[in-house]
Amino acid sequence: MKKSIKLLAVLSVLLYILSSCLSSETEDPRTAEMEQSEINTALANLENEGFDIDTTASGMFYVVQVAGEGPTVQEGDTCYLRYAGYFLDGTLFDASEYYHEDGIWELVHGEVSLIPGFEEAIGILNKGAEIDFIIPSELAYGSIGVTGIPAYTPLLFATQLVDLKPASE
Repeated sequence: MKKSIKLLAVLSVLLYILSSCLSSETEDPRTAEMEQSEINTALANLENEGFDIDTTASGMFYVVQVAGEGPTVQEGDTCYLRYAGYFLDGTLFDASEYYHEDGIWELVHGEVSLIPGFEEAIGILNKGAEIDFIIPSELAYGSIGVTGIPAYTPLLFATQLVDLKPASE
């Protein structure tokens, strides 16, 4: 496990250095207005396709593709999660299959540092649930962004909670 974490840390640093060398200063900066327009378009497309869109109090949007069973994830529970992260244009930027041979990420909810929107998303899942989340940048990387994710970029995560082991067991 420690070797995997060290390898991921080294790879992250190398990717950061490489992307810094390759980045272009001529790109137009993204704005909050651009982000809102993208979110509005994505939501309108989902509604036109007949999907029911729910919204959390924090402003995250989600569509339940498959309803799960049982209790939702609580802090301290062990989650077995599949996910894929996309930009709203459909570009894949991250996926659990990149890091785990079977594509399933085992984590203890609340013990891993995550963006606020993904942390909230996990707490909505229950065993077997497949839910797509649109996370506004204010719940992700905000007005600054990170390497590979520009400022004011909303993220879409397709998630599946494969299994759940409550902390009380």
